[in-house]
Amino acid sequence: RACVHFARELVIDDGFARMNKAEIAAALRHYVDELRRVNTAVMQGGDMGIKVGADHRNEFHNQVMYGEGCPWRQDPTDCSYPNRPGAASKGLLQLSLSFMDAIESVLLRLGPKENEWNDDFRRHPRSAEDGLLHYELIHYNATRINKILQDDPDLPFILDSFAGDLFQGFALIVDLFDMELKALVDNAMADIGAFFVVFMIVTFGGVYLVLFNKAVKESMLEGDRARAFVARIPAHTMNELEIHTLAFIFQAQAGDHHA
Repeated sequence: RACVHFARELVIDDGFARMNKAEIAAALRHYVDELRRVNTAVMQGGDMGIKVGADHRNEFHNQVMYGEGCPWRQDPTDCSYPNRPGAASKGLLQLSLSFMDAIESVLLRLGPKENEWNDDFRRHPRSAEDGLLHYELIHYNATRINKILQDDPDLPFILDSFAGDLFQGFALIVDLFDMELKALVDNAMADIGAFFVVFMIVTFGGVYLVLFNKAVKESMLEGDRARAFVARIPAHTMNELEIHTLAFIFQAQAGDHHA
């Protein structure tokens, strides 16, 4: 959208941007180069922190970028484009290249020589001392604007891209990446949940088995100690009822002498 704004300013030259032509041309060159760089990085990777481009891993992206038709439109079968016939019917890549060619055409036809450009547009904030244009009253000259739109071969196509096919096409690609990211996050969360469940089962199961085995061994040891203690009790000091009671306690039950 910055490219659209500065291209409009360069063509119409109505001072709306509060910048002179040298600044506008430098800004337009900066933003169209950034658009081209981002577009290439997303498609091919190897730049701007993107290791693998979408060309190598997303089939739907390739259909939108390189396939016939205009899937970003509500009616993807109607790819007519009065401002630039055929530009929207051969995929988003062809449309974006046509847009950047139109920007280059505006720069070449209406921009000052490159050695006259300056990058003052990068400085913020700017003050009245920078030679900015000031207005007390603004009139919209519809006749002049309409004549420029009729005469200029590129501006109608560029202005339409502000919220038209190019913007909608890139929005579709962004939505595609958002869905891909959501799917990756959902899969990662599912994997983390599965690992957590396994971890809890292994941890608590292992602790339970260790404690259970230890408790069983301690119980068997205590039984052996009690049996040894009872064996040392002089039988002549107990009456018949006490002897039978002790015998019942230490008598094996169901073949298990530790019962």
